[in-house]
Parts: sequence; C-alpha cells; structure tokens
Amino acid sequence: MCSSPTSSDNPNHHRNILIVGDVGVGKSSLVNLISGRDLATTSSGAKSCTLHSHEYNITLEGVDFALHDTAGQHEAQGNMKKAEYLDAVHQAYALISRLERSGGISLLVFCMKGGRVSISMQQTYNLFVEVFCNRQVPVVIVVTHLEMYECMEQWWSENDKAIKEYGLRSHGHACITTTRGYKNIFSDKYEQSRGIMQKLLLEYSGRVVWKEDRASWVKRVVLHMRSWLSPRRVKQLDGSDLRRKLTKRCGFSIDDAELVAQKMEQSRGMSGDAPGEDRSWFDEKFGNDTSSCVSLPVVSYTTSESR
Repeated sequence: MCSSPTSSDNPNHHRNILIVGDVGVGKSSLVNLISGRDLATTSSGAKSCTLHSHEYNITLEGVDFALHDTAGQHEAQGNMKKAEYLDAVHQAYALISRLERSGGISLLVFCMKGGRVSISMQQTYNLFVEVFCNRQVPVVIVVTHLEMYECMEQWWSENDKAIKEYGLRSHGHACITTTRGYKNIFSDKYEQSRGIMQKLLLEYSGRVVWKEDRASWVKRVVLHMRSWLSPRRVKQLDGSDLRRKLTKRCGFSIDDAELVAQKMEQSRGMSGDAPGEDRSWFDEKFGNDTSSCVSLPVVSYTTSESR
C-alpha cells in the first residue's frame, strides 16, 4: 500500500536527504561542501554498483540530516547482466530498509554536471523521482562544475528551457561549484555555494516526509528494475531460484522474497515499468507544466555572486 507524504509536525526532525546523479557529477564533493568537512571520499570515476549508497550524518542549525550519497543506473535498459542486477536489487533492498526504519525521505537532490542532458542522466532522474520516490518527494536540481561562470546562476538562465523540455522537473535549483580550484582560486564561489546548499536543504526538506510500507516499496522498485534485464535473463530468475537469490544474495526476508517473486511471476511478459500509483500530491505541487520552483518558496541563489 502506497502512503502519501505527511507534513512534519516537528521542523527539527531527523531528515533523510537522497543525493543522486551519474558518476562524476560531484555527489561526494557535494556532501563535503555541505558538511564543511571531508566526510566523503571522492571517486576517481570508477563505477559503483547501481543504488549503492553511503550515509553521512551532519547537523545544520540544530537540525539533524542523513545525506545518502546514492549511485545512479549504470547500464542501459535491457543490457544489465544477472549478477549486476542482483547486486542492484540487494542495494535497493538495503537502502529502502534503512530509509523505512529511519522515518522516510524528506528531500531528493538530483545532482548534474553543467552541460548537455544525457540519456543516462534522464534514466537516473526517472529511476529515483518516478520509481524509487514514486513522485511523492520534493525534488531540487543541483548543477555543479560551474566555477568558470562569473555568475553561476547564468547557467540556469541559459538552460532552463532545455531542462524543462527533457522533463527534469523540480521544486527548486542551485547552480554551484564543489571545488576550491588550484591555489583556492575559486574559494569565494565555493564558500558561497556552501551557503546556498545549506539554505536549500533547510528550506526544502522540512515540509513533508514520505515513506512506503517496505514490502510494497521493494516490490514496486524491483519490478521496475526487471526491465534492466533482457527477457531471457528475466526467465532465468523465475521460480525457486529467484526466491533463493533474493534471500541468500540480496538479504531479503523470506516474506519479502516471496512477495516479490510472486509479483514478478504474475506480471511476466508485462512492461517492467512501475505500476501507476496515486501521484496527486506530486502533480498538485508541480501542476501540469514542467516548470521548476512552484508551490514551495524559492531560495535566492545570487547572494553575492553578482557583485
């Protein structure tokens, strides 16, 4: 059963923030920027398992945050190998279980590098916004690697139309840098970016919190992930072999494994997309347009950049 977002009675409640994006966009550097410490180890660009997540706990203005640095989808639809799929299912189950136990998701931060919108970028956005969060969680887009712009916000002015056309919808955005540069040449923009991100998190994460019953949440996400496999590999995972792999390799409880296996067998031959759910809350927030920054207050991002 899918639950709707609920208002936060306590504005200082523990807030889970999902930070997602392709490899190399600067998610780990973003964590370090926000925290003001070197909490996350920045990657060299090597692939990590899809949906693999690291959690970092910080406090901003008396509010506790858990920042979940989460890897996006690496393989194109239909091309994923069975072992990679099972690894991704394991990571999805672990992440969902952790989020469900800790109260749900308060904000989704979609991190992208300034440049053209790629297919993998769209796949990652759809995976987390449409499927993982069922379009029930506030979304902000953070654009990185903009230190060469005299005014970083200029990138959004130049690319806002293209972002909308590619369907990357959001409640808010930030244009930043996550590097101080050689000999701290970009230190002013770096510090400004930290202030922008901290304000963004505090402003957009305190409104609602969403979670779903774990079994339903896992079932819906795993059913979507099935489309990452070829039809032949899907058939190889049917029956008792799937139940065994879900429990032994992916860490599922016996009940959760049985539920997911039954649903996959029932829907064999159907589309791998997530089933339609009640998305009225998300659509009400966004409206019928794909414009950004609607319904929730807009944070000013040009505090000192235009001076």
